[in-house]
Amino acid sequence: MKFLVVGLGSIGRRHYRNLLSIKHTEITVLRRGHTGDAEQEKFLEEYHPKISYDLVGALNEKPDVVFVTNPTSLHLETARAAVEHGAHVFIEKPLSHSLRGLGTFLALAKKKKRVVYVGYNYRHHPQLIAIKKMIDAGKLGKIFFARFTTGEYLPGWHPWEDYRKGYAARSDLGGGMLLTQSHDIDTALWFFGTPGRVMGRASKSGILAVTSDDTADLILGYNTFSVQIHLDGLMQPPVKQCEIYGLKGTILWDYHKGTLTTTIKGHTTQNRLKHFDRNDMYIKELKDFLSCVKSHQAPSSDGAAGAQVVAIAETISKNSTA
Repeated sequence: MKFLVVGLGSIGRRHYRNLLSIKHTEITVLRRGHTGDAEQEKFLEEYHPKISYDLVGALNEKPDVVFVTNPTSLHLETARAAVEHGAHVFIEKPLSHSLRGLGTFLALAKKKKRVVYVGYNYRHHPQLIAIKKMIDAGKLGKIFFARFTTGEYLPGWHPWEDYRKGYAARSDLGGGMLLTQSHDIDTALWFFGTPGRVMGRASKSGILAVTSDDTADLILGYNTFSVQIHLDGLMQPPVKQCEIYGLKGTILWDYHKGTLTTTIKGHTTQNRLKHFDRNDMYIKELKDFLSCVKSHQAPSSDGAAGAQVVAIAETISKNSTA
C-alpha cells in the first residue's frame, strides 16, 4: 500500500514511525515549507522520508491512504481532495473545526466507498474498553451520573516549540481545548450514545496568551442522567479521569495513575496497568483502520461519529463568550 502523511507535526511523525513499525515503507510526507522546528529537522535527518510540497502532486501519485495530520482548520479540504483522488483517509481528531461542508464530504466518501477514520486513540485504551464492556453488560445497573476531567498545561505539551504558535493555541487554526481535547466528548458518545441536550461554555481564562479557548465545561443530557465534561490547558500536574455512578456500582478511572477502580454491590477491585505504553493505542488504531480499509468495513470511529463531536463542540462555541 502507498501512504501519504499530510503534516509533519508530532502526530504526523508518530503515524509515520508506526507505519514503519508494522512494515509499511512506501510513505510520502507533505510539508508546507522547507524549514521546520528542531524536532522536525531531527526526524528528517533520521528517517530521510520521501517529501512532497504540493498536495495535488502528491495525490496524483495515487496513494491508497492519506493521513490528515495538519492543523484542524485544514482537515476538511485536505480529506476531500484525498477522497476525490480515490484515497481512504485517516483524519486526526477532531474531524474538523466546523460542521460546514462535512455533510457533503461524508456523502462523497460514501459514494466513492472510501473509509473515513477519525483518530480518537483513547477508544483503544484497554481500561476504557473494559469500562465500555461493563456499561454494555449492565454491571453498574441504572447509571445516574458520569463525569470526565481532562487538564494539562498547554505550554508543556511540546516543550521544543512556542506553544502560542501551535495550532492548539490558535483559533484561526481550529485550536482550543474544546476541540483539541475532545477525546472525552467522543468517549462519552461511545459509552452512552447521542445526548438529547447539550449545554456548556468554552472560554479563555486569561492565564495563557492564546487566541482560542483554554477551558471548556459541558453537560450532556440523557433521558435519566447527565454527563459532565471539563477540559482545560491549565492543570499542573496533568489530570485525566473518568467517574461513572450507577445503582449497582461505580467506576473510577485515572489515566495517569493507570488505575481502574470498580465497586460493584459493595465489592471493590482495582486494576493497575503495569507496563502501559501510550503508543500502543496508536498502533491499535492504525491496525484497526487498515483492517477496515482491507475489509471495506465502516469503523466505529467513522466520519459520522466524528461529526457528532464537531456538532457538540460547535453548539458549545455558539453559546460561549470566549
